[in-house]
Amino acid sequence: MPTTTPCNCAGQTTATARMTPNERPRYYARQLVTPEDMTLEQDYFRAKMRRHNRFLHGWGVVCGASVVAANQAWKVIVKSGYVLGPFGDEIYIDSDQCVDVRTPCTPPASSGGDCEEAQPAPPANATQYIAVQYVERQTRLLRVPLGGCGCNDNACEYSRYCDSYQICVLDHCANASDAPNLNLGQGAAPDCLPCPSEPWVMLAAFTVDANGVVTVMQCDCRRQVLAFGSFWWACGSRDSQPVDKAPAPAEPIGTPVSAKG
Repeated sequence: MPTTTPCNCAGQTTATARMTPNERPRYYARQLVTPEDMTLEQDYFRAKMRRHNRFLHGWGVVCGASVVAANQAWKVIVKSGYVLGPFGDEIYIDSDQCVDVRTPCTPPASSGGDCEEAQPAPPANATQYIAVQYVERQTRLLRVPLGGCGCNDNACEYSRYCDSYQICVLDHCANASDAPNLNLGQGAAPDCLPCPSEPWVMLAAFTVDANGVVTVMQCDCRRQVLAFGSFWWACGSRDSQPVDKAPAPAEPIGTPVSAKG
């Protein structure tokens, strides 16, 4: 039986791929807990989060993550923002990122400072795309003893995972087959959404001339998630609400009516 990946999408694998996405450890007294058990528990809840995001919220840009031309040639700035990836991963761009469009991919960097120069330049006036994808990185190396007798019997292991991202320049609009759907609460019962074929969320299209002047088309190939984070309402006090008066009782049938003459 083939293993199921944590987010139930092709191309997404971890070292703890398991037979079912609904399996989690059951702890009991005197159990020997291994790293695989604890990683399995993490994978279980992360898989639930991915499915929740994919099927309930969809994927695309939630807020921010706009692309603007920089003051320097060949460069654009990707603003901070929050994005849901096609496989259900959260992508949090915590600060503005400077991107050189001559560089295929740009890892996260602190805001400010000049971008590194890169060559060759992209084709002049050809439409290209700024995209972002989720990346999981290992961080914080620690020296771990191997249990031997020698002084050098140790190795280094990464002790943390970091949810990160990668911004790249693409020559095509990824996952562009489906059209926007705004028919809320209408039509037949929908099927579950299929898993997209590529991990990219498109942020903008752009062209660049031979002098490095970048023209950004913000909404070309950009997918926005229908989010309700900015919608809210203010409730009123119960005492301030008007109270409807009770209707007057109707006259009983057969009640004589006196005539005034």
